[in-house]
Amino acid sequence: MSFVTTAHAAVYNNAKPIFVDIDEKTLCIDIDDVNKKITKKTSLVLPVHFGGYPCDVKKLHSITKNSNIKIIEDAAHACGSMLDGKKIGSHSELVCFSFHPVKNLSMPTGGAITINSDQSIEPILKSLRWCGITDRIESSYDVDKLGYNYYMNEVSAAVGLIQLKRLDRMNKKRFEIAKQYSKTINVEKKMPLSSDCSYHLYWIRVKNRDELMNKMRENGIETGIHYKPIHMMTFYKNSQKLETSEHVWKELVSIPMHPNLSQSNIDKIIFCLNKYAKSTA
Repeated sequence: MSFVTTAHAAVYNNAKPIFVDIDEKTLCIDIDDVNKKITKKTSLVLPVHFGGYPCDVKKLHSITKNSNIKIIEDAAHACGSMLDGKKIGSHSELVCFSFHPVKNLSMPTGGAITINSDQSIEPILKSLRWCGITDRIESSYDVDKLGYNYYMNEVSAAVGLIQLKRLDRMNKKRFEIAKQYSKTINVEKKMPLSSDCSYHLYWIRVKNRDELMNKMRENGIETGIHYKPIHMMTFYKNSQKLETSEHVWKELVSIPMHPNLSQSNIDKIIFCLNKYAKSTA
């Protein structure tokens, strides 16, 4: 349950993604299913902090601690999220963030990888992000591997430095909105409330999703669907079944979540959801 690039990252590196199911309460990775599907061929586990809700990385580390399996976190939704009193980005060897304009830490373009292991990997990543260039001294440099044109431009970085100062404050506003949603939306199945979550998304589940989304649209309220399970897409489709993911996504609706929502916006969203969700439950 993620955007398709999570799986593409594996394929780009000549790896075969093996999909595991999700926890129905959090929509994060089902750690019991991870345990079942680990084999001698498994090289890494790639958990997603869905919607900014921190998955239990600690349990994943306990599963892999006696093996050579790496954990690389997809934290595209989780800028500012916490786990066990520490920011997401500080628990695994490598943690990947997105700074896409809709993300909590938003910039025109860019991303980051935090490193919590052997720092010798830093020059390798710097080389890969810029055409494989190494040993750059003034106008002289070498290239010892195939790299990419993936470095962040200076304008995005300048915007990001300002946004970073506002991140915790903006995430606190998201949490306050999530608290109102959690307390007043009359839907049984909705995103768990936690002050550790960055609430990049806020999701609910209803039986007649299309009807609800149409009613919300008629009232000028945009909703979305995050996401169709990757294993159901043509490129990745096979005989694999993930029952929870396939069941959940048919009911899943993302409702507006942004720190600039006014109280009148929030009241309208809650009013309309409660008006129409009852008939679609």
